[in-house]
Amino acid sequence: MLHLCCVHKITSLVCLALTALTSCSRQKTMSPDELQSNLRSAESLAAETSTFIDYVRQNRATDQYAKGHAEYLLSAVGRIATELHQARPPADGAPEFAQGRTQVDALAAELSILRMRIGHSDELAREQHGIAAIRNALQVAVSSL
Repeated sequence: MLHLCCVHKITSLVCLALTALTSCSRQKTMSPDELQSNLRSAESLAAETSTFIDYVRQNRATDQYAKGHAEYLLSAVGRIATELHQARPPADGAPEFAQGRTQVDALAAELSILRMRIGHSDELAREQHGIAAIRNALQVAVSSL
């Protein structure tokens, strides 16, 4: 079982890595349509993650498959996070942009520890609850655009 301090350290490392990856690039302004597309994709990945956790908790996946799929989900969310960190918000969507980027970073942090929780049903249940909250926040951000 991961302690809360370990989760915070992992979250900090993920955010630091995302910041480092994007700090040297030129920023372009993201259009409202691009922002909406990115946030919808992140919301979809959060939904897929929740379904995936159900599948794993029902012991319907091998550990190897589960860990590999968790890596795939993290990679997909990482691409969205990088895109959001490399862009400036649209003029009329700055609050939604900031909220969406925060939630995408949170989803990336959750996915970065998901792999370690495979095989621990109680921890996966808590993970699923956190991902549901992130998904709801992403839905709010998308509907605000």
